[in-house]
Amino acid sequence: MPQSYKSLVLTGSGICAVESRDQSVVKKGMVMISVEYSGVNYKDALAVTGTGKVVRAAYPFVPGIDLSGTVINSDADGYRSGDQVVLTGGRLGELYHGGYSQIQEVHPDFLIKLDHGLSTRKAMVIGTAGMTAILSLMALEAHGIHHGTVLVTGASGAVGMFAVKILSELGYTVIASCASSHLWNKISNLGASEVIDRILPTRPLDHALYDGVVDTVGGMALSAVLAQVKRHGCVAASGNVAGAELNASVYPFILRGVTLAGIDSNTALIKDRLTGWKRLDTLISESDLQQFLMATIALEDIESVCQAKIRGKAPGNFLVDLSR
Repeated sequence: MPQSYKSLVLTGSGICAVESRDQSVVKKGMVMISVEYSGVNYKDALAVTGTGKVVRAAYPFVPGIDLSGTVINSDADGYRSGDQVVLTGGRLGELYHGGYSQIQEVHPDFLIKLDHGLSTRKAMVIGTAGMTAILSLMALEAHGIHHGTVLVTGASGAVGMFAVKILSELGYTVIASCASSHLWNKISNLGASEVIDRILPTRPLDHALYDGVVDTVGGMALSAVLAQVKRHGCVAASGNVAGAELNASVYPFILRGVTLAGIDSNTALIKDRLTGWKRLDTLISESDLQQFLMATIALEDIESVCQAKIRGKAPGNFLVDLSR
């Protein structure tokens, strides 16, 4: 008899329900995974609520841009039954059925084996948010910024929280920008030297305050911080929760030599993912995980959490436990 399992299924834009399905035979070139954990990112909230154009496949569709778990069967080289794996991005939950399922078949292109003692739970508490944060750090380092003052915008979000923690662990002076004042103490405990309110644009070229910036929100915040970066500094930009438009002057680029580096964790190279996971495992201990985790939820809770995220009422990181 085929094994029955649960999935959160979108039957249309913003229309979803938890359904029971039967396991099938693994397809050629694919890897079948017993999913243990997933997460709820802002991108997931856009997909589940239908607020944003995230899903690029036909309905019915299983969302969820992250997953971790154990290989059941594999028809792909390099993976075998019992391997523990993590997959973040790689068009999961967009073009390909995603992590909100107890069993999922995935393409191996961006699949990472957890060979160094990193647990499936820790990997998914970190998830896309942590990977985006470490890739942002790596972009600053590639630009020569190995110390100094770094601003993190959207510090109450999951990417922002991880960025604050990682940067502070490495000795940077971290200034965290966050409009949610009730979370300022939490962000300070992650390592921020100072927490400030949301930054708004003032003039095309403002006082030069920051060696680098990790911008997780886009919109007016990104416009504002570009004008405040020091000469030959770098802004690593990864988000658009504050808007997709960039209304900025060329002055920061041509008068200060500022670089704007885009961060796409969705299609990051395998070599960068492997480096990122090794560094994340070192920089974030098991005891640190609770600082990032807002709640652990079940498949049945995902829709309500996604709706709350869209309303700005559920910041931070939510872990989906598929065994619940």
